[in-house]
Amino acid sequence: MTRTAPTLAALALIMPATALGIEATGHDAITTPGQPVEVRAKFERKLFGYVRPDVRRATATIDVLGARHTALTDRDGVARAIVTPSAAGVFPITARLDRRTDRPASGRLFVLDPARPVAVVDIDGTLSDLPDWQVPFVGHRAPTFEGAPAVMADLARRFQIVYLTARDDAFDGKTRQFLALHGFPDGPVVYNDLGLGTRAERDQLRPGNHGAFKLAEIEALRARGVNVTIGVGNAETDAYAYEQAGLPSYILTTKTGAGPSFRFTRYADLRPRLVADGWLADTKGLVGGLRGK
Repeated sequence: MTRTAPTLAALALIMPATALGIEATGHDAITTPGQPVEVRAKFERKLFGYVRPDVRRATATIDVLGARHTALTDRDGVARAIVTPSAAGVFPITARLDRRTDRPASGRLFVLDPARPVAVVDIDGTLSDLPDWQVPFVGHRAPTFEGAPAVMADLARRFQIVYLTARDDAFDGKTRQFLALHGFPDGPVVYNDLGLGTRAERDQLRPGNHGAFKLAEIEALRARGVNVTIGVGNAETDAYAYEQAGLPSYILTTKTGAGPSFRFTRYADLRPRLVADGWLADTKGLVGGLRGK
């Protein structure tokens, strides 16, 4: 059951925003102690629904780790600052445009222990059982797959969960509400950037490009010392990204494939495979030979 990221057409169908102004969206950042990372916030003008032009060349302030950074938004409406945390933990990020009084953007800086393994997990068609075109309307109330929350909770006892999705960050609020609704483990969410403003945004309107996007994000995490260890998804682009990164790959699908990904149709089938591969404790609750990656 392949899903694609919510389309720009779906974005445009949303009911008009109640007020004009600036929409500020914070991004989560992920690194390990001593490794620099870019913290970002995106600013868009609210016209109607999710049709929101980027705010370019505006001065923004970003507060993180007790320091304030000043940056100009780029052609994508993104303000950026580089920070180098010294210790593991989760730290708040806030950002706002200097000349605006709109609600500030908020995100979190996740500084992970490099010894702790990380599972990257897709959302649409992997956790969210909802056609992608419905996400802008009811994505926050989407159903999930039977057994998915329990398997993710078990993984989270050993793994840090990083949600890596081809969704645009316009769906940040609905995404986090959905994850909380079903009790999925807390963790950073990494979004794609869809739109018409730049060539890169337009390229990501094509679902076939999402595999390259996810592979690049995985490689960037590893470059910062993040111990990316396994991947869970549903699409062929997920399988491509995980396999190219050399990750054990678990794909929720009815399709067959030539690569080494394990393909499953129910989370009840995924659990014994994760046990057999050494990622989960066995069914008796005993830890048998878990890998020390």
